[in-house]
Order: sequence, then C-alpha cells, then structure tokens
Amino acid sequence: MFTTLTADDLYIARRLFQLEIHQRNGQDYENLFSKVMRLHNVDFIQIKPQGPYGDRKNDGFIKSTGQYYQVYAPESPQYKEKETIEKLVTDFDGLYAYWNDTVTPIKEFNFVLNDKYKGTYPTLHPELTKIENSHKGVTCKPFLSQHLEDIFLKLPNHHIIDILGKIPTAEDISLDTSILGEVIGHLIALKDGILPEKFPANPNFEEKIVFNALSQHVATFLRYGSYQDGTLKEYFKLNSTFAKDDLKNTFSQLYWKALNEIPDVDNKNDLVFFDIVKKAYPATGKIYIDAVFVLMAYFFSYCDIFEEPVLKQQQELF
Repeated sequence: MFTTLTADDLYIARRLFQLEIHQRNGQDYENLFSKVMRLHNVDFIQIKPQGPYGDRKNDGFIKSTGQYYQVYAPESPQYKEKETIEKLVTDFDGLYAYWNDTVTPIKEFNFVLNDKYKGTYPTLHPELTKIENSHKGVTCKPFLSQHLEDIFLKLPNHHIIDILGKIPTAEDISLDTSILGEVIGHLIALKDGILPEKFPANPNFEEKIVFNALSQHVATFLRYGSYQDGTLKEYFKLNSTFAKDDLKNTFSQLYWKALNEIPDVDNKNDLVFFDIVKKAYPATGKIYIDAVFVLMAYFFSYCDIFEEPVLKQQQELF
C-alpha cells in the first residue's frame, strides 16, 4: 500500500534518522548505511567479510559505475583523527590491490565516515588528494552523515518507513487505559538506580517549550499529549504512588542520559525529545507510543525533563 508522508512527517523522520546516526557505531552503522544504499540503488552490492580475508577493504560498490565505499564509524570520531587517516590510507591500498583489476576499475572512492554531523578533519582532504594524484582517473571524497541523510530523505516514503518504522503523528495521540499499565510496567523496568528528584511545582507549559527551544513539531506532540492527561491522572489516583514515583525517576534518567550522549547541535533538544520517545515505548508494540507521548507531556509539565525557566533564572542569580 502506498504511504504518503506529509512535510511534518518528513521533519520527524529526519530527526529520528539523525538519532540513528548519533547512536550507531561500527558494524551497526555500516548496516544502516548498507540498507539505505540498497534501497537507494538496486545496483549497490554489499560486501560481507569472509573468513580470514575479510571484505578486502570494500564494504560495498556499484559495479557499473566503479563507485566503491569503505565505512569507518568510531564511537567518538572527534578523538580518532590519527586512526582515521591511517585507516583511509590502508583501506584504499587494500581496495585498489584486490578490486581494481579483478572486478571493475575504481573510478570513485568514497570514504564513509560517521562524523555524527561534526564534519571532517582538515588533514583528511590532503590525504584524499594524494590518492587522486597517485592513481590517475580515481576520484576520492568523504561520505559523511549529511550525505547519507540526503540519500535517505530522497527515498520513497515506504522505504523511509521500512528503515524507521511507523512515523508517529500528533493526531494519533490518545490514551487507552487498557494498555497504559503495560507501558508503565515497561518504563519502570528501564530504571537503573535512584536519582535525586527536583520537580518544580507548577511550571508554565508554553514558556517551558519556548525556553528549551523546542520546535513546533515537538510542541505539538506535547500539547496533544497534555490534552489526554485527565485519564492519566485518574489512573494515578486509582493506583499506588509507586508507579508515579518510579516513572518520575525513569523519565529523569532517560532525559539526562540523552542530554549527555547527544552532541551540542542546533536541534539538540528536539533530538533529546525523540531519543526519550524511542527508548520509552516497547520495541514490539509501536501502538503504545501514544501513551508514551501522554506520559511525556505529563512529566514535562510536572517534573524536570527539560529545563524549567524559573529554576534556571534562580540559579543564574547565585
């Protein structure tokens, strides 16, 4: 069935894909890269390591065009400049020695680096130029996170959904109490120790959205979720305070973990929001995501996921 994604859907898809980029390293990132490339071009051939021979320094290629791709995705690329340059040189030498004469001549070498949207090292480009100068007819260039994102966003809508799963929409948010207990149980199971709680009594919802520079898309999710919190409050009334207290701790942990793991980029708080959503709902039950949005809106209002303007201002006075 053909699926149509709106501009809002694509915005959310882009943010979710950026989260995948930030969170994947090593083979996990290579798997994402290969899937996107296969969906983008049916002629893309993924090379899997074979015993002691490995992949012969080739993670994928397009035979008809002579385009080759070698992936490097360290956990912290900003600290791997020396290792990156060494891998570039070694990998190209191995690639050229095996593939250029036996399969198809190398016309374009793409060094795929998961830079996590930080850009390349200045020392990378001279090394690429050296390869071009010493191998006539070969073009070398870096293939960064932004380039994979560009290809991803040009995929047909059904392929985008195939990679990310169902794209959540604010209009779908509701609260079915029959599944709320399961969602709460899942969230409580995520907790890891106890964090000190610092929950402001009554923050201003709209002011907090602006203060945290959240996009209108995220604001819409939070507003829709907040419209349903009457049923959530009723659920809390009918149950012990254990679930509510543990949920406070769980969401606080998810928030601070995302805040520490996601690098400082312009849309960081949006990425933090979607990271919490991604980790909060059961992986095998995407229909439960509406309840997660309601819970997030509730704790956005009453606890310290995202900064509270009044507390921040008070801190700056001391």
